[in-house]
Amino acid sequence: MSAMDATAAQLKNAGRRVLFVDPPSVIQEQMIHFLVTAQYESAIVKDARRILPVLRAFPNSIVYFNIDSHQGGPALEQFVRSVVASRDNHGADVGILAYDQDEELARKYLMDIGTSCGFVTLNLGFKKSAGIIVRALEAAEARGERRFVRVKVPAGKGTFNLIAGGVRNAGKILDISEAGMAVLLDTPHPIGTYFADIQLQLWGSICRVAGTIRGTRQSPDGLVSVLMFDEITESTTRGKIYAFLKRVMQHEVDRVG
Repeated sequence: MSAMDATAAQLKNAGRRVLFVDPPSVIQEQMIHFLVTAQYESAIVKDARRILPVLRAFPNSIVYFNIDSHQGGPALEQFVRSVVASRDNHGADVGILAYDQDEELARKYLMDIGTSCGFVTLNLGFKKSAGIIVRALEAAEARGERRFVRVKVPAGKGTFNLIAGGVRNAGKILDISEAGMAVLLDTPHPIGTYFADIQLQLWGSICRVAGTIRGTRQSPDGLVSVLMFDEITESTTRGKIYAFLKRVMQHEVDRVG
């Protein structure tokens, strides 16, 4: 087993990052949100020249290049070829986005260059294009073995407060998903404690959830409580959590040097 194969096996549980290089507006405005709600880790790489450093930071990713971008043509083709040729170094699979169907161009990228995640024609409409991408992601096991996208919260960007026994308690969010979060409580509570009203502050956006402490673990910073949310039925709350997940994943990609 190569070093990259070993890394891919280790990352399987965490899933694979889905990256779109200089995508059209429909991807930026709709597709990323759709994929995050479908529990795929997704983000945009705005400049094709940054793709190899990003892939080193997020090995085993799936990358879709927009060949209609302002960076298109021979230069973009060279970026695609370099990613395909250097797969042993980063483990990424590659797909292509194009507004119009071009069978000759599709054959070139799929057969000659060796991209493996499809040639997606965007003028088919969002629903069909999304379906093609999701099928490719399912085949590539992009979600891994986890059920929910979970992100590590950047310092200072995720806090919460709640009332327990008539006393206000607060804390820091370490990581979060749609299903729950790992937190440091100012005053620890035992497993099984239920909180009916938890106010989350996620990068300045405020929303409310309820949940129960389902587990604890020790860390260098103190006792970490794993708090699982009640089912979130309020669409506004769910939307704010999705927006936070999306923003954190984009922040992680943008800060790659």
